Amino acid sequence: LTMFVVLTFVFVCLLVLYVKYKYFTSHRSIPSLPGHFLFGNLLQTGLLHGAALPQVYASFKNKLGDIYELKLGFLHGIIVSDIDDVQHIFSHRLIYDQSNWVAEIFNVLVPESLITLKGAKFKRHGSITMPLFRHGKIRSNFDLIINCTDELLNNWRSNSSDHIHCDILQQCQNLLLEIFGFIGFDYDVDTLSGTNYNELAQALKTYVDTMGLGSYLPNFLFNAYLKLSPKCRRARTTIKRHLYQMMEQELNETPESRAQ
Repeated sequence: LTMFVVLTFVFVCLLVLYVKYKYFTSHRSIPSLPGHFLFGNLLQTGLLHGAALPQVYASFKNKLGDIYELKLGFLHGIIVSDIDDVQHIFSHRLIYDQSNWVAEIFNVLVPESLITLKGAKFKRHGSITMPLFRHGKIRSNFDLIINCTDELLNNWRSNSSDHIHCDILQQCQNLLLEIFGFIGFDYDVDTLSGTNYNELAQALKTYVDTMGLGSYLPNFLFNAYLKLSPKCRRARTTIKRHLYQMMEQELNETPESRAQ
């Protein structure tokens, strides 16, 4: 028994050293801030306390320059801020590898999403999804897009002139969700009315917010979190229920009601 305990202790120590060396020790000559074990630079960024990524990028740029390494948990990324460097990278895509970490996160979060599919499955899903983004489809819904945008602008104008909007990115995401809801499902997601979202909008927000957590965790831990978290499970159940209701409503509609 004593030998087993000793071997277990040695194994755990070696595992910790391996993880620390592989994931939390910088092996590049690129400027970076020393990170913490298991957290990387997460505690220094303020992301866990609600800081926005653009603020984090700007803060690290002031400290480290235009090119630096950012470690968010197990995710390590090289951040390039200078526009000339960005143009060079996109002009030489054969030289610079494109990270697939977003696809990996979506593969856990939404396994059947278009970004994660390949082959015949991608073609089948794409044949349904892609027409929504064609020029003719967008142009035919241009008035709807303008109305949704006007609603958001009116919400901004209704606030005091001294009010500073610090969540414009989130509000623009809400605008896109509202537009997609109308165009794709003829459904009012009601994301522009403020913070009092309806059940579906709240579930979508909860589920999408977990994507940030997925960028910090290994995929197997993120997958376990999604399956064990009651909040995420309720959100997924709510989304499925509403989607099935939308599909049932669409199937029950007559050609006359669609024309109206």
